[in-house]
Amino acid sequence: MKKIMKKSLVLLLALTFVAMSALSVAASQATSYSYTLDDKGEFVRTQDAYLPDRTITSLGLSDPEDMIIEQNAEGENILIIADTGHKRVLVYNLDREKIINTIEVFTASGQEKKFESPKGIYLTQKGDLYVADSTAKTVYRFKKQNNQYDFYYVRQYDRPTAPIFDESASSNYEPSKVAIDSGENLYIVSEGNYNGIIQLSNAGEFLGYFAANQTRLTPQQAFMKLILTREQEEKSEILNTLPSTFSNVYVDHKGLAYSVSMGTGTDLLKKHSTDGANLYKDVVTWNNMTDVTADDDGIVYTSDVKGYISVYTRDGELIFDMGEAVQGMDISGLFSSLTTIAVDNKGNIWTADGEKGYIQSFVPTDYAKTIFSALKEYEDGDYDSAMEDWNTVLRLNQMSVLAHNGVAKAYYNDEDYEPAMEHFEIAGNREGYSNAFWEVRNVALKKYIGPFLLFIVLLIVLKILLGVIDRNKVIPRKKKALGEKLKKLPVIGELGYAFKCARHPIERYYDIRVGKNGSMIAAAIIYVVFFAVYLLYQTSKGFIYQYTDVEDMDMGAVVIGFFAILILFIVCNFLVTSITDGDGTLKQVFMIPAYGLMPALFAMLITIGLSYVLTYNEKFILDVTMIVGVGWSLAVIFEGLATVHDYDFSHTVLSLIITFVFMLIAAIVVLVVIIMWEQLYGFISTVGKEIYRNVTGNQS
Repeated sequence: MKKIMKKSLVLLLALTFVAMSALSVAASQATSYSYTLDDKGEFVRTQDAYLPDRTITSLGLSDPEDMIIEQNAEGENILIIADTGHKRVLVYNLDREKIINTIEVFTASGQEKKFESPKGIYLTQKGDLYVADSTAKTVYRFKKQNNQYDFYYVRQYDRPTAPIFDESASSNYEPSKVAIDSGENLYIVSEGNYNGIIQLSNAGEFLGYFAANQTRLTPQQAFMKLILTREQEEKSEILNTLPSTFSNVYVDHKGLAYSVSMGTGTDLLKKHSTDGANLYKDVVTWNNMTDVTADDDGIVYTSDVKGYISVYTRDGELIFDMGEAVQGMDISGLFSSLTTIAVDNKGNIWTADGEKGYIQSFVPTDYAKTIFSALKEYEDGDYDSAMEDWNTVLRLNQMSVLAHNGVAKAYYNDEDYEPAMEHFEIAGNREGYSNAFWEVRNVALKKYIGPFLLFIVLLIVLKILLGVIDRNKVIPRKKKALGEKLKKLPVIGELGYAFKCARHPIERYYDIRVGKNGSMIAAAIIYVVFFAVYLLYQTSKGFIYQYTDVEDMDMGAVVIGFFAILILFIVCNFLVTSITDGDGTLKQVFMIPAYGLMPALFAMLITIGLSYVLTYNEKFILDVTMIVGVGWSLAVIFEGLATVHDYDFSHTVLSLIITFVFMLIAAIVVLVVIIMWEQLYGFISTVGKEIYRNVTGNQS
């Protein structure tokens, strides 16, 4: 009996182990990290957003280029894919794992035809299937038969015959991708056509180019365009630039058009208005995007040829980014060449590897589902439910920018502005913070405007009373006497002299020139104070206008750079003016900039203070303040140099130009010396170590 129980226990444990092993193998796990953006716009890891699910290798695909997923009458997901390498279009039931139809040969105009290179497909809500064939240089249109997936040929869209289409040398017509809007107009991406997305009516009439990419010039090209004639530009190979090409186009069920391009920039993913304009601004993308799609909730999905999948909100804000480029390895969820992407009615992502010919699906995790749910609830106006879901996300990831933005927007729409400001600040959303702060400020103004005006009135009344009581002007005389005493103090009076230079630069700098006023100590103090205020200006403005965090600044480089440039300017200007018959001494040249910095110094202080009470709508006030302050200081310093050196306007400008050239040369010389010293030090160090090893016999 004991032996039977012992064997049964061993058998039970073995079965349990086998079951656990089977479960662990079946359990899906992420094969690449998921990323999102932090409040500084940099990629950071986040919880897994999607997990690899099904890998379909049984279809025998060769270079699949495009696919789309439709829900049939039974609620099943039907995948239609362009199997480019095998010159066919495949219809596959994802839920039943069954091929429904294969379109290879079809009857057109009474004769049989075959696809030559089907690269793009699109299925309309009416059941019309469009196939872009680049080698055949046409777009085929098919229609469902008996509401099944047995498609029959209707017509094709060949090269437009409109003269305006043929006017451009780059009007190539080799359709590789196609999409259809609710008016049955065609949006065609053509290989080798740099003019943009071709738009045709359903009758085949050329309507124009729906959208176009802009040519981006490098600094070298921009400079050459300034100096070359039109004939030289046409002959120049450097200026022979072409815009990035569209790689795919998609129109969702609401009629919104999306496009992706290959190239560089922040406009590779576009959401188009009805006139083709881009509704997105500065979207974070990859450089080799191959496909784009959107679900019914407006969530946008893109693929990159190197294997990256990106998910965006309807406003173009990055939610997730995942994937990794691999070669020579078969790993579920990683691609050698990711060519297309689609989404089913359950939110699962479906992709295809163009090089290896398999289909891979991804299922969203609970974390991703919660985020999508919160986004949908917010768009539907259910702010309470959205708030609950966003708080769930924050419990999982306390620094989720997306969640803090969501919570802030929910608070804002509930007119609870102060907590909205807090979350906008954490998310780094300055525009949202500005809008919330506007409302908070309005409440504060309404509350305190009365007491503030009363305080101003009391001050005015007090001044009038003092004027009546002090008929003998005792207070003004004492103030004047105190000012005279302060002026006589060595450093205090010389510091105060800087304010007079700002108001009357010619007279005051003349006093410096003849040695009546100014001192090296006061100038040095002004430089130190100005630098301290400059640091405050760079690091301590209000959140709306503070774009750089202190921890991201190299303070050592800032300090060395500021004083190095200052000293270099003083020395180079003195040397230049010595050669060009300037009258100023090194001491006077040292004092000239210092005594002209007061307007800029106070402009920075005013800007720092106003940055805490102004919103984005009043940004022009800060801009004007800094322009006036810095411009005033530059004008005062310029006048100071002219006065002290006894130059006219043209001589002063010339001396400054030569000074800046000398500064540049000096900086280059110093850089070369540093590099040479580092190389010399490395050489001497290597030789010394070698001599030490040879003498001591220590080879370690």
